[in-house]
Amino acid sequence: ELSQDQVSGIESRSGISFGDVHSKHITRFTAFKDRNVIGYAFEDTVMGKWGPIHYLAGINADGSVMEVVVLGYQEIRGRPIAKSRFLRQYQGKGVNDPLKLNKDIDGVTGATISSRSITEGIRKLLYIFNELKQG
Repeated sequence: ELSQDQVSGIESRSGISFGDVHSKHITRFTAFKDRNVIGYAFEDTVMGKWGPIHYLAGINADGSVMEVVVLGYQEIRGRPIAKSRFLRQYQGKGVNDPLKLNKDIDGVTGATISSRSITEGIRKLLYIFNELKQG
């Protein structure tokens, strides 16, 4: 669980308010190869329009997104956010990218809230990665 100081810093740098949409409880997994860290997986949940969107984001040791997978969701019209065609947009993105809907991420028609929530969630995870890397 992130400390209040960490949350405040991440909110300030990322432009995201944790509030009711973004959880402070993130699960981080570390991936090793030959005893060297090669990346991390962050498990998170954000709120869509109809309910939670539970997802996993793989982040390289350099801080760029490798892959995003939606693990579960309750969205009625937002189902296309779980498709690889949408999720591929995050690959290679890092904290120096805007990671904003309609800027460098194309949303799903009819699922704006879900598209925005997962986009902000991934941006949040990249800032959390940087915070933990520095700490």
